[in-house]
Amino acid sequence: MDEENMTKSEEQQPLSLQKALQQCELVQNMIDLSISNLEGLRTKCATSNDLTQKEIRTLESKLVKYFSRQLSCKKKVALQERNAELDGFPQLRHWFRIVDMRKEVLEEITPGRLSLEDLLEMTDEQVCETVEKYGANREECARLNASLSCLRNVHMSGEQAQWDGRTDRPTSAAIPAASCACSRWPGLDPVHSEW
Repeated sequence: MDEENMTKSEEQQPLSLQKALQQCELVQNMIDLSISNLEGLRTKCATSNDLTQKEIRTLESKLVKYFSRQLSCKKKVALQERNAELDGFPQLRHWFRIVDMRKEVLEEITPGRLSLEDLLEMTDEQVCETVEKYGANREECARLNASLSCLRNVHMSGEQAQWDGRTDRPTSAAIPAASCACSRWPGLDPVHSEW
């Protein structure tokens, strides 16, 4: 059975550490490719073009779902069975790249000191206080909070992309309007990316 086409009952089943790692690594490969494409669109294409904007929104929506998928896989492994490798998913540095945080902010954060899950548990004010310690500005805080809100919504709703199996693209039903609407985070200048 294709891992992307799991039924709701299968999504609720506990996973072995090995299976969760395999799924997280598979999703990480998709994240890496999508981030590369997203950064290319932000830096090399005319971002005022409607088609470019649509592709950016589509990639952002896909990435939110990929991160949600990693969070779900991780949650299905009992706490006592988790290891450092699994705890490395999802990768905060990649989330910050999606949100377009400056490299200087990323370089200030010691690996393992802060996680995406930590940020998801915080209020907007706590998120800003935390990332401002690492040099984030108010605009970056606003984008980060908007993106975290979107991830929370997608993750809590349990929405997972349905794939048609022929391409790496989701079917049109895979990107719900709610996730697309929140994928354009306020203040994100697609040309600004320093990656």
